[in-house]
Parts: sequence; structure tokens; C-alpha cells
Amino acid sequence: MTVAQEPMDESTVQETTPLLRREEASKRKRGNSVLHRALLSGFMISFSFGVTQVPIVYVFRLMTCDAYYENHPLPDSTLDKCAKREIEAGTARALSLLGASTTIFGLVNLLITGWSIKRFGVKATLLMQVFWPAVRLAVQNVGVTTGSTAGMWIFQASQIITVIGGPNGYLLALNSLVTDVVEHEARTSALGRLQGCTMIGYAFAVLLGGFLGEAFGILAPFRVTLALFLLCCLYVALALPSIMPEKNITAVSKKTGLSRFFGPLRILTPQRWTLPDGRTSLQFGALTLGIGVFLGILATGYIPTLLQLYSTDEFGFRTSANGALIFIYSTLRGLFLTLAFPRIISAGRKWLQSSESAQGKLAETETGSQAQDPPTSPNETDLMDSMDNETEPLHPPERSNKKETFAFDLLYARWSLLADGILTGLAVFVSKGWQLYLFAAVIPLAAGTGAASKGTILQMLPSSERVDALSGITLVENIARLSTIAVFGLIFAALAEVGKSYLVFVCNAGVALLGFCVLLLSRFPPEGSTRVDD
Repeated sequence: MTVAQEPMDESTVQETTPLLRREEASKRKRGNSVLHRALLSGFMISFSFGVTQVPIVYVFRLMTCDAYYENHPLPDSTLDKCAKREIEAGTARALSLLGASTTIFGLVNLLITGWSIKRFGVKATLLMQVFWPAVRLAVQNVGVTTGSTAGMWIFQASQIITVIGGPNGYLLALNSLVTDVVEHEARTSALGRLQGCTMIGYAFAVLLGGFLGEAFGILAPFRVTLALFLLCCLYVALALPSIMPEKNITAVSKKTGLSRFFGPLRILTPQRWTLPDGRTSLQFGALTLGIGVFLGILATGYIPTLLQLYSTDEFGFRTSANGALIFIYSTLRGLFLTLAFPRIISAGRKWLQSSESAQGKLAETETGSQAQDPPTSPNETDLMDSMDNETEPLHPPERSNKKETFAFDLLYARWSLLADGILTGLAVFVSKGWQLYLFAAVIPLAAGTGAASKGTILQMLPSSERVDALSGITLVENIARLSTIAVFGLIFAALAEVGKSYLVFVCNAGVALLGFCVLLLSRFPPEGSTRVDD
């Protein structure tokens, strides 16, 4: 009977193995198709958000200027009447307030989006995050038309709509969709590609926004953006698949109520892990990673706005010149993340694994040479046998379904933040307008800290908390953006009043270097450890 069964087993393996491979290949092909559509949607939505970014700076400068001359006499000279330090400082304060309100409402939007993904699915949530910004643009059109102090207040009030739909929510929804359709080892690269596509979309948008503002009037970019958001709603509805919440592994969480709503806030708390030797230890890898990401965004998150303010105040750039400046910065950053970042991650992982395996073989060789010396007495033999018998039950084989940890992702996050700090500090030596373009072309080479950090946090936490992990790290990024807009916006305003606005780059570089030092403390749990679920 045994002999008769063996051919059946072999035939079964031979017949089913190609079918399984074809099924896996078909599944991977469908996942790549959805990934490409998600990348295109990221490009389109970020393009829609970016068209008004450069005109907003110029609009607030005009509205601040109009408000200033309501209480002051007009100058007699033919020079730019808005080229006054008081107006420049007032513009910086107004933009800081706008950015702060956007970020505060965006934090609430982030929590609502995470809950909505679990409750209604990714596609329905993404549609909501694209539709409501169109409503916000309609209100902002009214503010731009009104102008002066009233226009600024209308513009500021429109930001409350961000609570139910905004850039934070759509990025979280797209990140969740991407991590759902790609395999574990491809998530870091896919998240980098998505961020790169959004940056490229943003780059082309700011270039178009600057052109529209100068060619057709400052109101034109806001009207075009309204139409673009409606087009994005149509694309998302038709092109992206529906991933129902019960099919999403993140929806199986048993948490309810406030604990489920505020779940992202718990991912940075110290986690209890059982070490290979049986001891229980608190691991602070996620916490230090979050602090490092916070300091990194605090240092570099203000760079796009800072470049526009600095170029306008020091070198007289207008919307088209600022649009070209941000286009260079965002395009090169996006191309780096889309094309170079995945290849660096892949090559870095192979290099680190090969070096670790070489070290492991060397250790095995040294251990084997020592083991060749046999015990010289029966007592030593008995002692070794007893040690083997005691050790065996304490170290069971590892589970085959354990997912691999890629330490290079964390290593990349550290050194990219260090490079960011060094390059940002060099901007203090910029003395001519063309040098700003050179700075905008070089600093994108340090991109990827955010994508590498997201890939790292996904490896530190179980798959059932994937949405919470993405929400948590995005929450940290947005708190940092709120802080950088408030802190560095006021610092720039204070330095602009005394004519030393270039010193803000030194402050940015110092914070980035501090973030690098914190990331050096972030570690994965020791190999062979298991997480202790609360």
C-alpha cells in the first residue's frame, strides 16, 4: 500500500505545483495592476492639491498688503508697494496660521480616516477625502474674490472642511491600499514609489499654478483646482477596486469605541517582547523611531514654504519663478523616490544580508573548529549531553510563517536624515537667486526618510495593526508639520524683521542632526523574539 501511494503523491505534486504557481503569478499580476492605478491616482490627487500652493503664498501677500494700506498711506514711489518688512512678516504669520489650522484639522481627519477605512473600506474613504476638498476650494474662491482682511478670514475658516476630507486622509487611504495589494517585502519600495508619484504630481501642479496665476489672474488656479478634484472623484470611483472592510486584515481588530478610534496613538508605546532566552523585555524601537521621524519632519517639513518666502523676500521671486523653484525640488525628489529609492532599498537589503550571512558563516566556522576537540573525560561528555537535553525544549523551531525583518530600512532612514541636515545647513551660504535653484536640485538626494520609516514601523508591528501603524506614523508626521509651521514660521518672521532670515536654515539643520541621533537609538527586537500581546 505504501508503494502504491508514492506515485499518487508524486503525481499530485507534479500536477498541482504549476497551478499554484500560476495562481500566485496571476495574483501578483493583479496586485501590480492595482498598484499602478493607485500610483496614478496619487499623482492626480496630489496634482489637484498642488495647483494652489504657490498662488496661496502670493494671494496672502496681496491680502496682507491690502489690509496694511487700509490703515497706512500709500507710498509715492513706483516700487513694489508690498515690499515692506511689516508686510513680509505679516504674510509669514498668516501663512503660519493657515498651515497650523490645516494641520490641526488634518490630525482629526487622520483619525476619522483610519476609522472610516475599517468601517467602510478604502475606496469609499478615498472618495470622501477627494470630494470634500472640492467643497473647500469653492469657499476659498469666495475668499480670494473678497480680498483684504475679510478674504483672509474666509480662507482661514474654509480649513475646517479638512476635518472630513483633506491631504492627510487621502494619503493614509492610498498607503493602506498599497500595503493591501503588495507583498510584505515590497511594501517599503511601494510606499516610496507612491510618495514619489505624489511629489511629481505636486511638482507639475505648482508649475502650472504659477503659470495660471500670472497668465490668467490669481483667481484662475483656484477655479482650475475645483474642476480637477471633481475629475479625481470620477477616476477613483471607476478605476480603483473596492476592498471591503471584512476582507481587510486590519478590520479583524476586536477593539471598539474610543480605543478603536484612537488606536493609532498606541503604536508608539513601548512593546513587550519575549526574548530568545525566555526573558520579557520592553522594546522602545517604535517610540524612538517616532521621535526621530518627528524631529526629521520638524527640520525639513517647512523647506518648500521656506524656499518660497526666502526667495520672495531676498531675491524678489514672483509666482512663476517660485513655481519653477518648487517644480525642481519636487520633481527631483519624486523621481528619486520613484526610480532610485526602490533600487537602493533592494540593493541595500541584499548587501546587508550578504554581510550578515558572511559573519554567520565565520562564526559557524570558528564554532566548528572548537567543536572538533572531543571531550577528554566521561564527566565532560555527560555534562555536554545534559546541556543539550536541557537546551532543546527551551528553543523550539521558529514558526515558518514568521515574516522577515529588513534592518536596512531603518539604516536608510537614519542616514537620509543626516544627509538632509547637512544639505539644509549648507543653504545658509546662498547669496544669489540661481544658487537657490541649485539647492533645490541637490537636497532631494536625501529623500526617503518617511517611506523608510513607514516600512520599518510596519515590520515592528503585527499585520493586524497595519492601518493603525500607518495612521500612527502619519499622525506623528502631521504633528511635526504643525510644529514646524508654527515654530519655524515664527522664527522666520522674527529673523525677517531684523534682516537675517538666512539663519533659519541653521536652525533646521540642527534639528535634523538631533533627529539622526535619536534614530540611532531605534532598534528592532532581537532575532527570534516574539511579541507579547496585551
